[in-house]
Amino acid sequence: MTNVDTREEQKRVEALHSYEILDTKEEKEFDNLVKLAAQVCDVPFAKLNFLDGVRSWSKANFGNDVKETPQEAAFCHYTIQDETYMVVEDTLKDDRFRNFAFVVESPNVRFYAGFNIKGKGQNIGTICVLGQEPKQLSDAQLESLAIIANEVESRLELKKKNKDLATLTAFLEASVEAMLIVNPETQKIEHKNSNGNELLSKLISENDDRPLNELFPGWNYLDELKKWHEAGGKHPVKMETSLENIEGEEVFLEVNTTQKYGKWLIAFQNITQRKLIEKDLKQEKKLSDTIINALPSHFYMFDEEMNFIRWNKNIVETTGRTEEELVDLSPADFFEGEDIQRVSEYVRRTMNGFEGSIQADLVMKDGSKEPYLYHAIAFENSGKKYFLGTGQSVAEQVEYQSSLKNLINEKEVLLQEVHHRVKNNLAVISGFLQLQELISEDEGTKSVLLSNYMRVKSMAMIHEELYKAKDFTGIDFEHYLKEVLTVLTDKLSPNEKDIKLNISSESIYMNLNQAVPLALIVNELVSNAYTFAFDGRDEGNVWVRLKLKEDEIYLSVEDDGIGLPEDFKFEESPTLGTTLVMSYSEQINADVNISSEKGTHYELRFSNNTSKSGSNLHTEV
Repeated sequence: MTNVDTREEQKRVEALHSYEILDTKEEKEFDNLVKLAAQVCDVPFAKLNFLDGVRSWSKANFGNDVKETPQEAAFCHYTIQDETYMVVEDTLKDDRFRNFAFVVESPNVRFYAGFNIKGKGQNIGTICVLGQEPKQLSDAQLESLAIIANEVESRLELKKKNKDLATLTAFLEASVEAMLIVNPETQKIEHKNSNGNELLSKLISENDDRPLNELFPGWNYLDELKKWHEAGGKHPVKMETSLENIEGEEVFLEVNTTQKYGKWLIAFQNITQRKLIEKDLKQEKKLSDTIINALPSHFYMFDEEMNFIRWNKNIVETTGRTEEELVDLSPADFFEGEDIQRVSEYVRRTMNGFEGSIQADLVMKDGSKEPYLYHAIAFENSGKKYFLGTGQSVAEQVEYQSSLKNLINEKEVLLQEVHHRVKNNLAVISGFLQLQELISEDEGTKSVLLSNYMRVKSMAMIHEELYKAKDFTGIDFEHYLKEVLTVLTDKLSPNEKDIKLNISSESIYMNLNQAVPLALIVNELVSNAYTFAFDGRDEGNVWVRLKLKEDEIYLSVEDDGIGLPEDFKFEESPTLGTTLVMSYSEQINADVNISSEKGTHYELRFSNNTSKSGSNLHTEV
């Protein structure tokens, strides 16, 4: 290891950094020079290295891909300590290098020659050639390496000047309003450029040659410049500030300073108009904040990455979270459990154009919850999308809905009990009628009692269906129809005759205002078929069909019996049964068609009014 003067090494490294060559991309012009060096010296390896005090970094390589090594483990570390160059004809015979990793291991370097690359009078790097056999270079080869090293230096200087020129050109182009070139030691202005506007003339009198600290005493930007200069002034310093012009008016400025060729290049941009607009915008924002905070509901706004960017004080007060905590939250962070997925999906749909509301339980900082109704929209501004909306507590409404639900449940229990009692009472009445029919000896009386028994039984069975289903607005009429027809067959089918009942029905949900009248109509028509259709006949068929087509219900009761008398007019029949059928048909607005060609055929057609509910019957008999 060699001893290196720390201060000199610092100067050398500073000189290297001024060229801004470290860690740049490979460039063909340097690659070609390295290749030329290897060919001139007839060796397999050549490199262009720069040493930054810590490492030896290769700008160009030939025959070797190693990009960097620790500086003190590199041959070039020793080269830059010489004035011009260093040649090691046999590394195994040199105590400094015989144990180097590159010597005893791959690539087994036995020969090295390196010429220094100079910048600002400092050895900042080397152009070096390496071989795997001991070697001597001729004078011509050494001279060629020196020429190549000089060419590298020339190209580095050219690149540096081009960069400086580009920086200065960019600076001048950016100085659209005013520019000063200032001596940093004296703070004297050496050059002024106003670019055709009056900014500088209103800040500095034409013949005033005082330094900046006297021209603008107390200007905060000068304090920043002083700190920047003492720190080395490597990167431009930019600041928004203000000055009083000659007329005593405040001028807002954007000042940008860079240091080139030992001078401060200070560019001024007048931003007074922008600052006035910003002031107006701040006033508008203050007004909008006042309005938003006055809202009785929550107000929130997220950007398209779901960063929380605006809210009103109600969210802070309600959730118990601080302003700092809210900044880090997304919409889903305010919810728990299944609500997280629901809210996330709602946000996604809203950002894609959906407009609607969602109810979810807002989770407070202390873990408590409260139901809220949220409504949001997505909108675009300056090419960006935002998610904006309001949230309103619905705790009172939810509590009210809960009480209503309890009332409805109580009502349903009450209705269930009512239907149960009605069913029981009708069962008692039908039982009395059946008992009376059994003890009566008069056939006419028995027939009347049986008919009324079946009518009461038909209504009782509807209440029983309601009680079982716990649905008090309607019933599945198919199920009821099969039950009631089974009872009718058992009660009315003559033992001495073979009468078959054929049922064809669809599942049709029917409200009570239609179901009860239709049940009584079926009872009357089927009872009539069993009682009168097969007089003098030993057998026969009865068909009952029920179907739904395009919201209209079709009921058909048909038999293949003896048919109706020739002069029979249904609407003029004086019997109770026909009167009931006509009355109930009118109640449900049914069209009735009767034919008697081969037996008797009744057909009713009416609309299925599923929207109507209830069980109030107003039947005139």
